[in-house]
Amino acid sequence: MTSTLSIADHFRRLLDFSGREDRASFWPFAGVAFGIVMSIGILTFVPMVLQAMAAMQEFAAQNPDQVTIKSGPGHYSMAVSGEHPGFIPEGGLLLYLGTTFGSAILLYAAAVARRLRDAGLTPWLGALPLPFIAYSSIQMPRLFASAGQADGPGTAVILSVFFSNFLYMAALGILVFLLVKKSSHEAG
Repeated sequence: MTSTLSIADHFRRLLDFSGREDRASFWPFAGVAFGIVMSIGILTFVPMVLQAMAAMQEFAAQNPDQVTIKSGPGHYSMAVSGEHPGFIPEGGLLLYLGTTFGSAILLYAAAVARRLRDAGLTPWLGALPLPFIAYSSIQMPRLFASAGQADGPGTAVILSVFFSNFLYMAALGILVFLLVKKSSHEAG
């Protein structure tokens, strides 16, 4: 039998992969979980961007001959030429990706498994997007770290990340389509 869960029930069952879950209880939780994941992403990303901007400002003050600053009402831009340090904090991108995708997996995994089981499908289909996002999450920091260097990332690596992101979006779309399916015991 399908179980209807409140949003509070979802949080109590974050690690409970058993049972079934109807669409009516899954989608409100999915919306709340999306809001939480986006908030975690913002709370992780904003300090990283502010730290990077402060590092750029400091670099500009110490190396005015390598920086062109344009500003006016409503805009500000900074262009750095020549050799310069990495402005993204060490490990910052990995922290952002880890917290954002880690929180998404924690919040969604069990609910997706229950929902897929309710639709008459194997819960393992919920893992469909994971290999692609894992590959891209590993390669993106490497790409950013090597950007601007003489031996920067090769075309093959850039294309592989692009293709992996495309496959991730396709897998995510397929998963959403499967999650929208009627319960296996619902009439036509």
